[in-house]
Amino acid sequence: MTPLASFRRWAHTNGVVSKLVPKDSKGMGVGLFLVSTDLIDPELENILDQGELLLVPQDLLLTRSRVIQFNCSHLQKSLSIIGRSTISERLAIVLFILSQRLLLEHHATSTDHHNSSNKDSEQNRHLFADYIATLPDVSTPVTLEPELVRGYLAGTLLLDSVCAKRSKLEAEFGHLSGNLGVFEDWPVRPTLENFIWADATFWSRILSFKTQWTDNGTSSDADDDMHMVPYLDFANHSANPNIRWEVDSDGLRVWAYESLLQDSHNSVVSREVFLSYGNKPNTELLFLYGFTLQNNPTELLTLAMPMDEDDPYYMPKAHSLMRWGIQPRVTIHLNQTDCPDLEELCPGLWIARQSRDLLWLYALSEDDGLSALIEEPDSKVCVIQDSADQDDEEDALEEADLVDEDIVGRLVLTINDTKVETREALESIVPKLDIFPVIKLRILVLVAQRIEYYIARIMETGDKVQKAEDIDLLRPVQYDANGHPTNVRSPSPNHGEAPVSRLGRNLGDCLVPTILEPDHTQPITNRQLEAEAQVSNLVTTMKNYRAEEMGVLVAMGDLLGEAQTQCLEESDFIQSYLARMQLQDS
Repeated sequence: MTPLASFRRWAHTNGVVSKLVPKDSKGMGVGLFLVSTDLIDPELENILDQGELLLVPQDLLLTRSRVIQFNCSHLQKSLSIIGRSTISERLAIVLFILSQRLLLEHHATSTDHHNSSNKDSEQNRHLFADYIATLPDVSTPVTLEPELVRGYLAGTLLLDSVCAKRSKLEAEFGHLSGNLGVFEDWPVRPTLENFIWADATFWSRILSFKTQWTDNGTSSDADDDMHMVPYLDFANHSANPNIRWEVDSDGLRVWAYESLLQDSHNSVVSREVFLSYGNKPNTELLFLYGFTLQNNPTELLTLAMPMDEDDPYYMPKAHSLMRWGIQPRVTIHLNQTDCPDLEELCPGLWIARQSRDLLWLYALSEDDGLSALIEEPDSKVCVIQDSADQDDEEDALEEADLVDEDIVGRLVLTINDTKVETREALESIVPKLDIFPVIKLRILVLVAQRIEYYIARIMETGDKVQKAEDIDLLRPVQYDANGHPTNVRSPSPNHGEAPVSRLGRNLGDCLVPTILEPDHTQPITNRQLEAEAQVSNLVTTMKNYRAEEMGVLVAMGDLLGEAQTQCLEESDFIQSYLARMQLQDS
């Protein structure tokens, strides 16, 4: 029996009620399909309400609370080391699916069915084993070989995010395995790649329930936000979903939109159902799930916007941003409907209020009335022990401010002698300044310069992409009828040809990713072949995404350039201001 068939039987045995069937979706792994109404079991019509397609009982929702109660000795010891009361929802679920996946793989290959790992596996098989067995080898840029990703995403904003995520996971795994010794008693020790797989699986399948639990207090999991939902998590994403989900004390329910019900009545074939993963741009879809959408209606980029360290007000500006919780980055939208409360940066581009406040602060200068002061604390503490002149004391206070501003005082910005201690104060003062039209122009220039930087970075890294193209990602290998490699031939010189997968064990040639170096003493597995297809598709997606990001950057740069020209041509105030500045400089 295939893992998918075993899963369906397990789901039915454990109370899942469904009109949906998980099966292969062309180019999208496994999806969920609604069969024709003529083929639906009539008994389901009496169990599910009108328009209801799926019920996953609460006992099958995988949460931190479920993990903490799970009867697995080595996992429980790991949770104790970290701290059951403090472990995050993410890490608890990641460790669970990691430990159970390793046990299942070990059980499948081990000839000793009496060791402790097999006892753990058998003892808990009735819980989530059949679900864990269906989890695919997720392929996202984070899970791939770093050098490969650096080639295909060279120069992009997405590469920065991937490298940062990879570094964070490497540090976390090192801390868990080294400093804490979390995996010491595990029958199978995870590798870094195993840990990255579990993290990617978590983020690609998790649902946030937030406040959807009913308020009647009947749910034992009301405090859990993050949930993995067997069965529903086979559903693929669409910007135009045809199903929705909701939760109550019984579990999770899935409902059809009217369009799907009409289509199913008029069709004799099964229809795939789609969820919305949210209004996510292709950058986020590729980062989390390993795919992108053509003509994605959510089009945006998030630019890192570090402050100019030569700014004489660098320190008080930085302190203000930290107190207000504003990160040094700006998200720019090409569609005003992406999220509520967006504000126009220029015609065709929109930003959130937080990004606007950051840019206002960056654009302000001493010429606009900007200044700063050290605000003494309520309980004054003498920091300078030795006598010193006033300049030395001010320098010392500013340096100490970085350590504990509650003791030595805070650096506070002022505009025309008015303190700017909050974002609300900034927002009430800046638009009323006479110089405000010039500030808006400065912002356009600041953002345009940053976009030019990223365009240049992509253009300058073209050689890295060419080197990546020259790497033999896929190695042609011939297999006999039993799936054993019979010879390894030299790589094909036709690097430009799209690799073609064969997800079976027939005679002939198939392509195996070199990053999954096959063991030539063992038969090639369907899992390796499926991974081959995933990697091949992901490489193509990354190449296309790089070109797409470049196109978005260029489009944004063009709009900003047009806006700057319009400001200069239409604003008499800006023209007179620039003329005055020119006279002062001369």
